[in-house]
Amino acid sequence: MKVNDADYHAIGLRPRHAYSVLDVQDICGHRLIRLRNPWGTYSWKGDWSDESPMWTSDLREALMVHGASEGVFWMSLDDVLKYFDTVDVCKVRSDWSEARLSGIFPNHAGSSMQVTILTITEPTEVEFGLFQEADRNEHKSKRSLLDLGIIVLRTSERSTTGMYKLGTFCRRQVKAFVGCREMLEAGCYVVVCTAFNHWTTGVDMTGLRSPTRKESLPGYTLTMHSSKDIMVEQIAPSMTFLADAIIQLAIHQGKQHEGREGVTCYYLDHGWSGLIVVVENRYPDRYLHIKCDCTNSFNVVSTRGSLTTTDSVPPLRRQVLNVLTQLEGSGFKIVHRITHRLSYQPDLDTWGPGQRHIPILTQDIYGLHTERPL
Repeated sequence: MKVNDADYHAIGLRPRHAYSVLDVQDICGHRLIRLRNPWGTYSWKGDWSDESPMWTSDLREALMVHGASEGVFWMSLDDVLKYFDTVDVCKVRSDWSEARLSGIFPNHAGSSMQVTILTITEPTEVEFGLFQEADRNEHKSKRSLLDLGIIVLRTSERSTTGMYKLGTFCRRQVKAFVGCREMLEAGCYVVVCTAFNHWTTGVDMTGLRSPTRKESLPGYTLTMHSSKDIMVEQIAPSMTFLADAIIQLAIHQGKQHEGREGVTCYYLDHGWSGLIVVVENRYPDRYLHIKCDCTNSFNVVSTRGSLTTTDSVPPLRRQVLNVLTQLEGSGFKIVHRITHRLSYQPDLDTWGPGQRHIPILTQDIYGLHTERPL
């Protein structure tokens, strides 16, 4: 949904902002919805606003008995459908269990991170929700929306080293909230919360090192509601858990392209708020030299700090080549081109003499972009 900020401001609405639904009325042939701006300021100026001529004395007495309130207003259903693109429904299930955990999103893969171990003793339906924490005060909140995602992986032990199967997932989206639900069998699972568009890693588009990291990191709340009792705990994951989680997601949900026998590329693109590229080298004795060129993309950021990457993937290994994420805004474009060749030499030869990765895999991205065994 394309949004013109000036148009929204002119009618008293805040673009890319969540409003609370307070009431719904079908009265005298009018279908009306009462909304509240959580900031408590800025009210709708169109039909059925506080001073709108649409109000009759009877309707005003029925629906606005206490008069107008700052930030609270009525809109017609037609206008709600015109100016809002999403309605989130909060389910209330008094007989379900709830677990709620807080965390932060580091802005690189070399920082201390946490994942959630979920233990289920009998088959249960689980609903996962991931919320980006934000300041409700517009003048204080300068943080953009993150590309939130949830990956739930089956694990053979209570750690990330035993992850082997995708349980469920939520496509990453640039929103304040994402969620998914699944009927899960008894066992242990790892719940990974992801966000990438705030990363400051690698080198920037001019070839310089990324700027000094911000100390204030965005927080999140992970919720899990289940039909049966569950056990949860937060643990420190292995160094390469993020690469393993993204690879499993791409293999099970991505588009597959067989560039040549023994080489498979996996793409998560349309509907994934950007692009994730994973490559698999099944050759037992040769290296795969591969270029991923996304230079014609725009309004995206890269976890490797570059829209062009060149890598040497060892035999029987997989690698996350790049993660591109749309920035908050009205549009973005993803264009990618893959070129590869086989070699008995680990270095990139004519593509980068003496090098194996361009840009280099620094410590801050090693956990996402290092090679992983098949």
